[in-house]
Formats: sequence, structure tokens, C-alpha cells
Amino acid sequence: MRWSVKICVAIAVLAGVSACSTSPRQPAHVDYRNADRATHSRPASRDCRSGYVVRSGDTLSQIAERCGIEMRVLAEANGLRSPYTLRRGQNLSMPRPSVHVVQRGENLYRIGLRYNISFAELADFNRIRAPYELNVGQEIALPGHISSDSRNAFVETVPTDTYRAPPAAGAPRFDWPIRGTVISGFGRKPEGGRNDGINIQASAGAEVHASAAGQVVYAGSELAGYGRLVLLRHSGGFVTAYAHNSRLLVSEGDRVERGQTIARVGSSGTVDSSQVHFEIRRGVNPEDPMRYLGR
Repeated sequence: MRWSVKICVAIAVLAGVSACSTSPRQPAHVDYRNADRATHSRPASRDCRSGYVVRSGDTLSQIAERCGIEMRVLAEANGLRSPYTLRRGQNLSMPRPSVHVVQRGENLYRIGLRYNISFAELADFNRIRAPYELNVGQEIALPGHISSDSRNAFVETVPTDTYRAPPAAGAPRFDWPIRGTVISGFGRKPEGGRNDGINIQASAGAEVHASAAGQVVYAGSELAGYGRLVLLRHSGGFVTAYAHNSRLLVSEGDRVERGQTIARVGSSGTVDSSQVHFEIRRGVNPEDPMRYLGR
């Protein structure tokens, strides 16, 4: 994920915090000069958390330096052996670190999004309880890597006639963003992952509707795994998320009405079939959308 100002603002609104830097942090430019004062340029560092696509002339050592990772670790993560032959257009995945050091303005929700780990899983793994306060410099352990492909490969058909707990008090009325088969339900999965929402199978290009009236707090594709994503803020401290779209039809700051078309169904992000990933959150906490959606 590339943490631009837009991302910081969107997640700050979503997570109920306001501590964000006013400008994106860019790698400092450093000149390396030898005894003869000849200038040598060092490859600029890059944000490679979502992976790296090999370009012409790249070597594994150069990529490792740009991405701030040991070459040995990068090679092992991609099953590469000496002489580490690369091909143009090859996708290199980046290993997840074992811990994250908390930076100023971060919270569990933002950290979870950065590593594609749910807020609840991260809190449970570190035994952090409400109000989930963190200190700058604190080390947050990251659960073992579960690939996005594995998370989305698991498909389940969720019955719509099962018992559902009543919605939380003060919640707005939520409608289905699109009608279709629920192929992945809310909660923990047998393979060890967790879904913070539901995934609804739908035809590519179909209309995605706002589940309730609200304001667009994010519309973009900077959050790794979610593809083209829309976040709406609603009354009562609720937020809804609509991911994997092919096209976004709203912009940050727009006011939308219930049922308004906000996007088109797609398969962007880490899914390989047309669907809508839909979440309802109360503050930072994910809620089971089936509690709120009508038949």
C-alpha cells in the first residue's frame, strides 16, 4: 500500500483518528561522493509492499536495495536460486516482516490494512484490548503470512435464512449494494483467514449501489488487495466499504443517497472473478453485514 495523504485522511476518518502527517514522506535524496568527488547515484527506495514488477536491466540485488530488504530473504520468498535469473515483467512478492514498529499517528486498523490483516485478528494476536491504545515505537507482532490468493480462493455459499442478531442501536437502514450469491461470509475461515465483510458474486459491469446515504471518504485503488475501493461514512459512526470494482463513479467528498450507483462490478485487487466485497463497520470494528441487510 502506498500511504499517500488521501489514504491517511480516509483511514483517519474510518478509524476515528486525526493524527496524520500533512504531506507524504518521500525518500531523502542522498549524494554519494568518493575521494575524487565524483558523484554516484544510489537507486531510490521504493514502496514494494504490494510487490515488484521486474524491469529491463534489473538485478535481484538492485531490487532488494530499492525495496529495503535482504537479497537472500527476497530470493527465498520467490523461490529463486543462484544465479537469480530474472525476466522482464516478472512479479516478485515481498515477504511480510514478523513485527511492525508503531509510527506516530498509526492505529491497529491502519496497521492491519497495511499488511492485509484484519483489525480483529491483529488485536487478538497481540492480546490488545479496547480502547486499543498504542505507543510510538511499540512492536506489533504480525500473524503468519496468508496469501491474498488463498483467502479469496475459499468459496462458501452462505444461506440467507439463518438467524441474525438484531442490528446495533442507532444504525442507519442498510440495503444490499447489489443482489447476488454470497460466496464468502463474515468471520473466520477454515483455512485460517478472516473476512471482515461478505463477498457477493455479480456480473462484470453491473451497478454497485450505496447501501445507505452518506459521504465518500475514500475512492481509489491505493489499498493493496482491495482493488478499486469506495468508503462511505454514515450516521451513527458507521462506514461501508465496496471493493474489487472495475470503475468508480464517485469522488472523495461526494454526498450520496441510498441506492445511488457509486461503482461498477469488477475483479480488481486480489480476486479472479467478478464480485463485490462489502463491509459494514461501526467505528473501526467490523460488523456482520447480514445483521443489517434486508431480505
